[in-house]
Amino acid sequence: MNSTIYRRILWISIAMLLLLWIYWVVPIGSAPFEPALVEMSKTSDGIEYRLLKDGRLFRVDNSWGRWHYIDTVFFPDKMRHAYKKVDGVVFRFDEESGLQLPVRRNFTEGFEDLELGVQGTRQLIGEVRGWGSLTLQSPKAREVRDYVALRTKILQQNGSFLDASVMPDDVHVHSGSRALRCVAPPKPSDMITCKSSVSSPLVYFVNGDDFWYQAFYYAEDSLPFTILDLECEWIKQHAGIRVRINEQSQMEAELKALDKPTFRQKDSAIVLFPMNRWVKVTVHFRLSHREDGIVQLWQDDQLVVDSAGVTLPWSEAVYSSLEVGISAHSYGTEVCKLWIDDIMVADHPFFGEPKEDP
Repeated sequence: MNSTIYRRILWISIAMLLLLWIYWVVPIGSAPFEPALVEMSKTSDGIEYRLLKDGRLFRVDNSWGRWHYIDTVFFPDKMRHAYKKVDGVVFRFDEESGLQLPVRRNFTEGFEDLELGVQGTRQLIGEVRGWGSLTLQSPKAREVRDYVALRTKILQQNGSFLDASVMPDDVHVHSGSRALRCVAPPKPSDMITCKSSVSSPLVYFVNGDDFWYQAFYYAEDSLPFTILDLECEWIKQHAGIRVRINEQSQMEAELKALDKPTFRQKDSAIVLFPMNRWVKVTVHFRLSHREDGIVQLWQDDQLVVDSAGVTLPWSEAVYSSLEVGISAHSYGTEVCKLWIDDIMVADHPFFGEPKEDP
């Protein structure tokens, strides 16, 4: 009788030890997913990662043949629910309010017929002109909750700007009687950047599309770091491609995702971005999640960047937001003042597009 009890205790102890060993030593994880479900494979610092088409990110453990979930970085289902197609027309759709507005792939904005100052800003934001928001991140509105609350006060409660502002202005105008003036203070050492920009949630550009953009910029006191962002709202941190001016005053582009590839000017033909005069900026992106994407930037009709590479972080991603203005003021000790005028957006080359250098 006693020997039977002892054997049972022994087997129970062995089973518990085995379970503990499996729990602590054998990785739980998941079995590898089918290749058809994998969007992208990456290796960083000797560690393999897999991005699935549904947005989940995994670390690969080849020793045990298991994949370990890290995070969800893309939300394709939410993205799909944000759009409706009616009679061949794509609409941006808000499930909560039922509001649906046609997407914008070809439009212009000259900021005319707006009042000067903050009242003109309120007139700019809304369904009529298609601009949906403004971002004013600064020392007086540091966190997302701070500048979201400030935006609400300005647009809905007759509030005023703090140390950053976005408003129609007539001090510097390229054509007509109005331009958009963006003001961003220099960032303190404990902030990453300051912002002063407007954005439209109605643009719609997908894999294989051509995105064309043209606008005139006038910078005073300090150059901004970023002047244009084309983003996907359903990828974490709003990944996308942007046009920026580096600390050497050179215009370039960067994919704000993955390994952050940068599309720079050639060292043998550097063209600096000037201040205190109007500068014509023309942008062409051929959107692709592979290396065959195209990035072309013209400055005053001179081609300064002509590169190929990944321009879309996810094959199914929709570039749904266009942000213009000072979308980042990240260096320098001076206030940045930037005027923007005569914006053009299109899915095809503009009439009389600038010619490439021979």
